[in-house]
Amino acid sequence: MYSKNRTHLPILVIGAGIAGLSCAKTLQEAGKTVIVLEAQSRLGGRIFSKYINKDDCFDLGASWIHGIHHNPIWEIVEKHSINTHVLNYDLSNYIHDNRRPFSDIEQKEFLYYVQKVQNCITQMPQGSALDAVQTCLAKLDYKGNLFTQSKLKALLLSLFEYTANDPFATELESLASNYSSHEGYFEGDEVIFPEGYHQIIDILSQSLNIKTACHIKKITLNTDCVEVTDTQNITYTGSQVIVTVPLGVLKKRPYLFQPPLPKSYLNAITQIGFGSFNKVFFELEYPLPFLSHSSTKSISTFYWFEKKLFNILDLSSVYNKPIYLMLFGGKCAEFIDNATDDDVWTFISKSLPHGEDLQPHKKLITRWGIDPFSYGSFSFPTFNHKAKYIKILNTPIQDRLFFAGEHCSMNYAGTVHGSYLSGKKTAQNVLQSLSSIKK
Repeated sequence: MYSKNRTHLPILVIGAGIAGLSCAKTLQEAGKTVIVLEAQSRLGGRIFSKYINKDDCFDLGASWIHGIHHNPIWEIVEKHSINTHVLNYDLSNYIHDNRRPFSDIEQKEFLYYVQKVQNCITQMPQGSALDAVQTCLAKLDYKGNLFTQSKLKALLLSLFEYTANDPFATELESLASNYSSHEGYFEGDEVIFPEGYHQIIDILSQSLNIKTACHIKKITLNTDCVEVTDTQNITYTGSQVIVTVPLGVLKKRPYLFQPPLPKSYLNAITQIGFGSFNKVFFELEYPLPFLSHSSTKSISTFYWFEKKLFNILDLSSVYNKPIYLMLFGGKCAEFIDNATDDDVWTFISKSLPHGEDLQPHKKLITRWGIDPFSYGSFSFPTFNHKAKYIKILNTPIQDRLFFAGEHCSMNYAGTVHGSYLSGKKTAQNVLQSLSSIKK
C-alpha cells in the first residue's frame, strides 16, 4: 500500500520536550517533513518556565546547564546570546543538628571522609548503594577527634542518603552502587537562566510543525507505515515514529503500542529507574538568619534536622530578594506529590532552623510524580542496572519505531543535554534507515 512511497510520508515525533524538538529539528534540517505531536498545550515537557508577576521567572523543571565545557546546550546559549547566571553548588556549607555551623576544620575533615567513603564505594561490586555505603562505613577507620566515630558515620550515611535523593530522585536502597559513573555532567561552571530555560525550547521549536493538545491513544505499526491515533480519533500516518515521552509515561502506558512491544523492551522500561524530584521555591520578607553564619559564599547549605539531611539554596543573588529553593527526591518528593501546599510548608518550616514562625510571601511547589504527562522527573540507575537496557531502547523496531529521551542516553541520563543528544542521535538513525530504504 505505502511501500513505494514510504520515504515521502512525514516522520512523526511524539513529544515536544527537548528530545522531541532536537530530533524533529535535525530531521527537518535534513529536508524531511516532520509532524510533532504534543499532548500538552505548552512545549518543553520537563522544561517548564513560569513567570510570577511578570518579574520573576522560575524554572519548575530543569534549571541548570550542568557544566558548560563542550555542552551542546551551552553552544545554543552562546550562538543566541542568551543571558545566564553562574550558580555552582558543588561547594556547600554544613550546619550541625544543634544549629551550629561547621568550623572550617570540621568541614575539611568531614569532606575528607566523604571522599574516603566514595572511593571505597567505587571499589564495591554492583548492587545496592545502601549496602555499599554501609559496608564502607563499617570498614571506616576514623582517626580524627572533631567527631565521635558514631557521629561521623551517622553524618556520612545521611549525606549519601541525600545524594540518592539529589541528583538521582530515589532512595539509597534502590540506587546502583556505581551511581557516580552515571552522573553524566560536563566540566566547567553550572549556570541557570534568569529569564527561563524555555528560551532553549523557543529556539528549537521555531518553524516546526507542532500539534499541541494531541493526546495519543494508540501507535500502530503496520506492514509499511506507522499510524498514530489520538483521543479525537484523528489518525496521522508516517513512515516512522519517534516516541520521546518520559519514561514514566512508558511505564504507565505500555498499552499504547499495537502490536505490543517485545518483551525485551518492556523489561528495559520496567528495569530502568524513574523517580520523582520536586522543587519548593519560597520568598521571605527577610533573609534567613542561620545562613548568615555560613563559612563560605556557597549558595548551598546542608543542615541536619531529626537525623535527616536537608539542603537549601539561597537564590538571592539571582532575584535580588530573599528567595530560596529546596530540592526533594525519593520519599520526600513522593510526599510532596500527594500533599497540600499547607502540609508541604508545615513540613519545611518545621525542618528549618527557627522556621516555625516564617510566613512566605509566595511559594511554588512542583508535583512531577503525579503529572500525567511525565509521572516523575528523570531516570536513574537501579541496583540491577544493565547497559543492555539502554541499548535495547536505542534499537528501532522494524526500522519504524524509535525511542529518544534522557532515559535513552548511555552517558548523560537524567540531564537536559542527555535528552537533547539522544534526540539528535535518534534523528541520525532515522535518516540512515530512510537512506537504506531508498537503496
